[in-house]
Amino acid sequence: MRLQLYLRRLERFSARCGAPVTRNSLTAGVLGRVEGPRIVLRSGLSLEQQLLTLAHELTHLMVHCNASPRLNRTICEYEAEAVERWVGAELGVAPYADEGVDVSGVTDDLLAASVARVRWAACMLLSAARGSASQAQATVEVYATPGKEIVFDYELRGVRDFVRLAEPF
Repeated sequence: MRLQLYLRRLERFSARCGAPVTRNSLTAGVLGRVEGPRIVLRSGLSLEQQLLTLAHELTHLMVHCNASPRLNRTICEYEAEAVERWVGAELGVAPYADEGVDVSGVTDDLLAASVARVRWAACMLLSAARGSASQAQATVEVYATPGKEIVFDYELRGVRDFVRLAEPF
């Protein structure tokens, strides 16, 4: 029952992002995909598989579809798999339910920019699944050398996030 609720909430979140979720037959080995303005899940998946696949595909939609410049496909897959694993562990979805949530393990071997994207996407999806997507915000910690420029190159679906920096000490 809990998994069904999480899945419904993620489907509503996806629809609000402009990508309704449908189910259809897909090529062997493919559980889901972003097809234009929608997400397609393979028909007949278990609730666990649907939830994890939807988290994976939503990550592609939110983080990778409008990335500029385009990201390497392998990096995109690593990031989507990291978000899938994080969401699965947090929500207690098999096979990740018994792993516990160790964020450091989820983001091992990812570059700093990838870690930031994974953290943001996981926080957004977890908030949506738990029913608090309207309040979803991910914290990003920034460390810089005094006097050096910080460049934020993150853009989501054509809308830039603005960062308000604290006053200097």
